Parts: sequence; structure tokens; C-alpha cells
Amino acid sequence: MSERLANTAQALAAALSGRQPRSLDSPDARPAAVLMPLWEDDGRVQVVFTKRTATLPHHAGQISFPGGMSDPEDPDPETTALRETCAEIGVCQGLVEVVARLDQLLTITNFLVTPFLGVIAPGAPFRPNPVEVERLVVVPLAKVLDPASYRPTEVRWQGMSLSQTALEHQGDIIWGATGRMLLNLLEILGDEGRSRVLAAAGGNGQGRT
Repeated sequence: MSERLANTAQALAAALSGRQPRSLDSPDARPAAVLMPLWEDDGRVQVVFTKRTATLPHHAGQISFPGGMSDPEDPDPETTALRETCAEIGVCQGLVEVVARLDQLLTITNFLVTPFLGVIAPGAPFRPNPVEVERLVVVPLAKVLDPASYRPTEVRWQGMSLSQTALEHQGDIIWGATGRMLLNLLEILGDEGRSRVLAAAGGNGQGRT
């Protein structure tokens, strides 16, 4: 891991330490887990998302984090997140270091999602699974952690118009459960935590898709 990425991971771990991640009691929901991956590219810390293919049964075409439903064989949600990250973007165990667990949330489609924050080793080969992933969406961490990046947005879902607080990046709209995870992270970190993480990451930068 590079020094910049290591410093960012340490700053995030420090900012999140001492707080118990929220767990929800929803026994009827389907358990799932995702990874919020950080990656360094061209000297900048980026957040990696996926654009889901239009043929998937759930959340088709949306921007999401790599992840999915838990298998009966998975001993814990972290295993689910890492397994699904490997299956979706080809970055497997040994190339991902989990930094922290984040607050659980319940989706409109009745998934109980456990998010994990992690870092991907520089130079890790991305191999998106074309069945599940149309393409990767890479957004600078500086933009993700800037509250001014999030704006009220009208989105279409299953024929309905929904008002969402969303993050737009180069034409992609990050909303729904993924957007809620990002907003939750901003809230948990607070102004001081965000400032420390951004200082560790080296400030602003623009990502690429």
C-alpha cells in the first residue's frame, strides 16, 4: 500500500474509532454486504463504484458499490463483501484491506446491507464481470467527502419520480442506498474528521471513469 493510501486509511480508522456502527433489527430482510473501496490512481485517492448492467434483477443500471447478497456459507458480512468484490470487479482477498464497518441500512427492496470501508492495493488488476458490471465509476475522495457535492435531484425508478439527495459525477448520478451510505459517512466523520482524512489523502483532485 502506498504511503498516501495508508495515511488515508489510518485517518479514516482514527475518525471512526470509538463509535459502534449502527445495526438494524430487520429479520425479514435479505442480508447483503458491500465494500466502499478506496484506491490510489495518478497520486490521488479515489472511490471506486460500479455501474450495474441493465439486465440485473435488482437495482439495474444504478451506480453502486461492489457487493451483494450473503450466501449461507458466508460466516459473516465482511466475507460477503470481499467475496462479492472479487466476483464483480476481480479484486480479490489479499488485494483488499478492510478499514472499518459502517452503519447498516435497509433498502427499498428489503435488503439489509452492511457496508465496509476498505482500501485496494495500488496496481491491483480490475476485471469487471460483464454480467453484473457495465463499467467502473471512479470518483475523487475529495469530491465524495465534500458536502457541497450533494444536491437535490429528481431520479426515475420503476416509473416513479423520486426526489433524492444525490452525488453527480461526469454524468453519473449516485443515489439511493449508495448515496445514503455516502451521506451517512459524511455525518459520522463530521467536519473535523473529513478535514483530517482529506489532509491525509493530499487534498483535491479530479477522477476519471
